[in-house]
Amino acid sequence: MIEIATTKDLNTLFDIENRVFANDSFALSKNSLRYHLSNNIIYKIEQDEKIAGYILWLKRKNYYRLYSLAIHPDFRGLGLASRLLEYSLENLDKEKFSLEVKVSNLDAIRLYKKFGFKVSRILKDYYEDIDGYLMVK
Repeated sequence: MIEIATTKDLNTLFDIENRVFANDSFALSKNSLRYHLSNNIIYKIEQDEKIAGYILWLKRKNYYRLYSLAIHPDFRGLGLASRLLEYSLENLDKEKFSLEVKVSNLDAIRLYKKFGFKVSRILKDYYEDIDGYLMVK
């Protein structure tokens, strides 16, 4: 099941964030997640009656920016990221989307390309340790 996350999901979302982005300086704090729950769109996906992952979209004037996509390690390989992305693209009220991704994150790049995202440009030193891609759809 996919639905909009609420503040009651905060602790679980924060746990997923910490597991997926444990050593990442871009990881969201609990306060950041709380802010996004109130001001942006976070879809959660459930598997076996547990929140298994989420996708966070920032609404801009003419497009949405995919800010974070995380699937709990226990639920990887089930196609949940694809389901979240597909659901988002079908339910958000814009036709244009963007995201940034590490050039080394080949699984994510492959997923985004599957849904029509294309590399728009290289973002030099975007992440602490590596370049990023700006991808658009």
